[in-house]
Amino acid sequence: MPDTPAAWQDLEADVPTLRSPTEAVAFAECVLVELRHEPVAARFQSAPDFSTEWILCQSKHLSASASEPFARVRIDRRHGVDIEPCSRAEAREGLCAVLTQSELGRVDVQPIAALSVGGRGC
Repeated sequence: MPDTPAAWQDLEADVPTLRSPTEAVAFAECVLVELRHEPVAARFQSAPDFSTEWILCQSKHLSASASEPFARVRIDRRHGVDIEPCSRAEAREGLCAVLTQSELGRVDVQPIAALSVGGRGC
């Protein structure tokens, strides 16, 4: 049987999107399902300079202890790294907000092993 690409490999969106609020929620839910079942993280990178980035993943993939199932990691070249635990509802709300924001960028899903937080792996 030939190898088939993982479902998360097709989860990407340019920001801002022209998606309706319903489509943004559906995209966010697909991302959250993959985050729960695969060792992956959602990533936002601002355009064109990629000076701001955030990563959303399960807390268990970070070396920091967290009381919530997910963690949002903000990486800013000027301000450093900030890790914020968040609930599933907060993660969903944050993804929807990014998908409909005015700042240019891209949201995609990447394997945890391919990402780094402040110069170290997730």
